[in-house]
Amino acid sequence: MLHFMKTVLNIIFATILLIFLSCNKNEKSIKSEKKTLLIATQNFNDLIEIKRTFKIFSDSTFTFTESLKEPNHSKSETFYGFVKISEDSIKFFPFELDFNNAETAVLKNGFLEFIDGENPGRMKIEKTNLNVKNNIDLNKFPNYAIFTFYKNFNKQDWQKDYSNYDINNNDLIQIDKIFKNEFSTNKKLRNFNEYLKQIVAVRNSKNEILIQAHFFCKNPHLLESFQYYETSMHDGGNCNIYIELNLTTGKFNFINIAGIA
Repeated sequence: MLHFMKTVLNIIFATILLIFLSCNKNEKSIKSEKKTLLIATQNFNDLIEIKRTFKIFSDSTFTFTESLKEPNHSKSETFYGFVKISEDSIKFFPFELDFNNAETAVLKNGFLEFIDGENPGRMKIEKTNLNVKNNIDLNKFPNYAIFTFYKNFNKQDWQKDYSNYDINNNDLIQIDKIFKNEFSTNKKLRNFNEYLKQIVAVRNSKNEILIQAHFFCKNPHLLESFQYYETSMHDGGNCNIYIELNLTTGKFNFINIAGIA
């Protein structure tokens, strides 16, 4: 009887050991199969050289790395955390992204957009297996950057009745045609192809679609950064133009050239 009990105990122990080894093997296998679901970058040299990379992995973890170089200073940081993915939306949890205190980001038109936090910003999607809400093929519209109007970043009185409007390829074809015609006939403006174009589209209280467009002459400091942040520039003459187009009526509300009253 004693021998039988010992045999049973040995079998139980061996079974437990096999289960443990199997679990440990599976855990190592899962770790080795960890896949990259998203890579987004933001690289530019606008007086300061900045390189940022955001990665999401199949185990719901992420890394965010930043490298910054100035003439007399440099730094490199890496942030870690977890995300929850729902369709084209990403939630940082249990804490916001330390880099900019963002809690939510969306995948839209080839970019990862931080829709809250301290400042608006976005990163270019280099690779992803996730859902991306693409309304525009920007490969067909070089030198354009299309930004989303977020209420939490636009709180001035004149913006209170505005809501975002997502333009599509057909809209942008129409917008591009109207702008090209104006630039070809307005002698105060340069050749249309000399400009980088940043666009925000909104609906007003009359349900009209307004296209708010900034035009900046191409220069090395803007060629990359203009994709990521809405540019603010003082003066510059006809290298700094702001136009508001009422897309519903097809008419311009105004054309402002910096330095010209």
